Amino acid sequence: MGPTGLLTSAKLRMPVSESMAVRLRGISFVVERETAQITS
Repeated sequence: MGPTGLLTSAKLRMPVSESMAVRLRGISFVVERETAQITS
């Protein structure tokens, strides 16, 4: 794997990890909302 391969993988990894973090945040938000409705 040359320098260009490393660059593309780094470029690809950033948006993927960011979208994953956003998705996880959205999931945890939904879960919190659901549990709040159940407990109240």
